[in-house]
Amino acid sequence: MSKILDQYRQFPSYIYKLQTVQYADQVLPRYDAILHSLLLFKEAKGQIIINGNRYDLHQQKVFLVPPHASLKIMVDSDTRTEYYILSFHVLQPDIQGSFVPIELLGLYELHVAHFRWFVDRVREIQEKHDQENLWDQMKANIIFQELLIHLFKEDAQEQKPDMNQAIAATLDHMEQHYATSITRNQLAEIAGMSADYYSRAFKKVVGKSPMEHLTELRITQSKEVLLLSNDSFRSVAQQVGFSDEFYFSRKFKAVTGRSPKSYIHNIRYSNKIASLKHLLTGHLVALGIEPYAAVINNAYPVTTQFEHTIPIGDSKPDLEKLMNAQPDLIVTCEFRDFEKSQKEKMYEQIAPTITLPFFEDWRVHFQTIARIVGKDQEAQVWLEQYADIAQLLRQQLKHTFGSRSLLILGVGESKICIYGKRNLGAVLYNDLGFTMPAGVENIAHYFEIQPEDLLHYDADCILITPFQHDGTVGMQAGIEQGIFRLCAHPIWQQLQAVQHDSVYEMYTTQHMHTCYNSFSHLMLLEKVRQLFLDKNDK
Repeated sequence: MSKILDQYRQFPSYIYKLQTVQYADQVLPRYDAILHSLLLFKEAKGQIIINGNRYDLHQQKVFLVPPHASLKIMVDSDTRTEYYILSFHVLQPDIQGSFVPIELLGLYELHVAHFRWFVDRVREIQEKHDQENLWDQMKANIIFQELLIHLFKEDAQEQKPDMNQAIAATLDHMEQHYATSITRNQLAEIAGMSADYYSRAFKKVVGKSPMEHLTELRITQSKEVLLLSNDSFRSVAQQVGFSDEFYFSRKFKAVTGRSPKSYIHNIRYSNKIASLKHLLTGHLVALGIEPYAAVINNAYPVTTQFEHTIPIGDSKPDLEKLMNAQPDLIVTCEFRDFEKSQKEKMYEQIAPTITLPFFEDWRVHFQTIARIVGKDQEAQVWLEQYADIAQLLRQQLKHTFGSRSLLILGVGESKICIYGKRNLGAVLYNDLGFTMPAGVENIAHYFEIQPEDLLHYDADCILITPFQHDGTVGMQAGIEQGIFRLCAHPIWQQLQAVQHDSVYEMYTTQHMHTCYNSFSHLMLLEKVRQLFLDKNDK
């Protein structure tokens, strides 16, 4: 922290020249990697990684990206993302009086107290910078420099050494780099403390020594690797930061009370698996497994048919109910595929937790679940049978529909959306060969629209499905009213699918067919046959 404060003292001697101002909505624009970039997030949910440093994204966040930095922004697809990117030069005078580029390093996340004022200044900068008038452009650069003064001064006041923050920084470092060689001295240096003082401070805050915490962190990570792969113990040990498999095995048994081999056997042959997401529950059902515990509600009606499953929540997991169930393993999925959330860490206090990336292909999800429960061969047979059924149905649809396009329209209580390549699209477009309407290829999951936008996706056929159905009777009635309003809209009658009586309805079974899992997709094949082939045979 002292290095950052020292760097702030040099800031007034630098020259700052604004280069570009960009507004981003959902899609990350191309940013100039040779310049500094100021990222101002009005709305976002996800994570940003700058030079390997990870930060949570939400509204009212500001980041400084130095030149030549590696930048990755991962945002949740079902949330709005809105931010500005301001690219600029930073120059420092040399002894000859010339100005040379300089990099502002280590200041990635900046603090802003008066965010609304900050946003207003950025809008003003963009408005003037985009003008052809050179005086306006000069004014934009002046306002930008005033903005930097405000930003840097405010952030410098926040850079006060704090023991808890220093310990938190080392905890973050261990979570991000546990697979590498980490020493106590390295952690102490990150915290800005002597090694002995750091150890005492860490134990006071965390309750154990830094190296004890690191060992437990590595063991926790190894549990997931052991279940998700068939790698040797030597390979697993190296993946999580241990020097050899023998030391790893000793530490694993000391922490868990059993050997790695015993741990794998216990989990794979356990019947006490808790599923926190419907899409994972569907995979278990496809493998012939009724979950030991699960989130149960009418949004995914198959869950209400379970006779022995312990309900642990109706919309999201109830931690107390999950704890009382005492599962041997918890499976869930999240939008991220990197650092664990605080919620997941709480789950791991209850039982080993496997978190699958939300955007991974459903077949990969299915095979991963099968590997965890020791049913790899069963999963392979299931996928082969699914492929045979899908191929036959694809040929029948091709004979009947040819290359006609299909729009998958989701209707909710007050919103409508276009479904893209995931969920229903994975089956209808990929497996069954329906043609995507123009523009749908750019939709990864779904995209909310207004009725007027339907003309941009005018397709030969339309399939109406539920959107964000919570399983309640009231929601079902609301969706039906939403469909009634949509059908009464003037735009609706202009669509060629409506004019040619090529609208198909599948909205009365909640998300039984639309959930992104193997069980639902197999049911969807039969539903498609009934809707598209039986209707045309009559």
